[in-house]
Amino acid sequence: MSTNNHTSSICTLPVELIYRILDTLDNETILFSFGYTCKRFQTIIHTYNQYKLNFKSISKRYFHLICHSIHPENIISLTLSNNKQTPDQIKCFLSIFSIQQFIRLRSLTLNKIDEDDFYTVFQFKNTISSLSFTFLKSTLQNSQTISLLSSIISNKNLRYLDFNLSPKDLLWSNQCLLQTLIISNSVNFTQFSTIISNLLQLKKFVLQDCIIHKNDIIDCSIHYLQLISLSFNDSKLNMDNCELLLCLFPLLEHFHIVGGDYFFDGFRWEKFIQKNLLKLKKFEFAFCGNTSMLWKNSNDIESLITPFRTPFWIEHKQWIVVCCYFIDTNNYTLYSLPICKSNNILSQNPFFRKLHALSLCIENEWPTGSTEYLLTFINLSSINELSISIDLENEYVLDKLTNITSLLNQLYNLQSLRIDNCLTSAEIICLLVPNHVKYLRTVVRDIDNMKFIIEQLTHLSSITFEIFGKMKYFLEDFLTWLMKKRINSTYRYDDQFLSIWLGKINN
Repeated sequence: MSTNNHTSSICTLPVELIYRILDTLDNETILFSFGYTCKRFQTIIHTYNQYKLNFKSISKRYFHLICHSIHPENIISLTLSNNKQTPDQIKCFLSIFSIQQFIRLRSLTLNKIDEDDFYTVFQFKNTISSLSFTFLKSTLQNSQTISLLSSIISNKNLRYLDFNLSPKDLLWSNQCLLQTLIISNSVNFTQFSTIISNLLQLKKFVLQDCIIHKNDIIDCSIHYLQLISLSFNDSKLNMDNCELLLCLFPLLEHFHIVGGDYFFDGFRWEKFIQKNLLKLKKFEFAFCGNTSMLWKNSNDIESLITPFRTPFWIEHKQWIVVCCYFIDTNNYTLYSLPICKSNNILSQNPFFRKLHALSLCIENEWPTGSTEYLLTFINLSSINELSISIDLENEYVLDKLTNITSLLNQLYNLQSLRIDNCLTSAEIICLLVPNHVKYLRTVVRDIDNMKFIIEQLTHLSSITFEIFGKMKYFLEDFLTWLMKKRINSTYRYDDQFLSIWLGKINN
């Protein structure tokens, strides 16, 4: 009796509270579990209008199920991807929906989109406030694309923009209301100044680098007060130019920089920040260098880090800095925490607790205790992408297979696996791939190996084969076979890579 009362009380909750519950669930749970609980819940999931669809690594089956179960006017966030796991997904999506139907869409991410599809998406006026995109090809094929991009940027609804093109030909209107701009490229100082001068509402700017030439004149009397966060992810700046650049942003609260030349003087950083960046609260960096001689004791390393241990760094700002020295190469890295844990608590916690991707290269034997050693500095449960290069043509093959299988079983959140060895047989590949892996990328010997892998690893949602030699001449027959075995599969062949988004199994 109590169970029935409890069930009844859940079913009669106010719809506003049920919406709150739905906010915490993923789409598959909402549509295919929650919605089938009762008729009222079935009605509610069709009026719920806060769906966030991320199709980046979804299986073909669930992609079509969700597309045919959801109303486009209820979607506020959408991620589509043409990557190797889901080739031609965007075109497939646009064959089902018209972009005009997404009247509540606020956030849109398009990964490796074709230019023609980009035009299809943006041929109508939209209300998107957050836009991220990368193009399928590195260079634009249509001269009108730049004009389209400039018009998109000038959209007064847009607040967040992330793209991977050079901004040199884009028009940056001072009417633009962007608050966050992320460019996966380097820009020269002229382009940098043009962007900053026009985007008067810009709060956060992330880019690879700002390249300053000898003839560039930086007027430090000009201040841009709107920017509070600046990031360089692969900088070649020297300390003098970096200081000149930072003087333009006296209200900066967050500065992130990776790379750069001669940035190791902690006393100079301290003096500069105290004079020019009084609002700076967060300083994240990783600086690499090289010594001219072999350091044999910790005192030499301490000389690098001592300038970053003054009361300014430790007590006032609470910015903790770590130094790693690599004996084999005489290279060292200075970096701020949190990037990884410090050595004094290695025994309690792994260094890298949130590492998502791992690459392993195993040439000879698998050293005893390797998996246990990995556990001391990597949280294996956080790994979802693994690339493994392995030599299986020597006397250690059985030992390697046993240990690799053991390791893969501990990576229980692993979604993507790459096996990089052209001599590995299809049988061994199938033995290595655990059932929880959804995407596989591997090298194959012949077409029969490709068929065997697809037939055996039925839990995969997508696969990429690296094809060599004469195999490409037999692809047409293979694709005919594929379409019979896995109905509605889509694929893309590009630069010796055949990527397949696997459809329904035809029994």
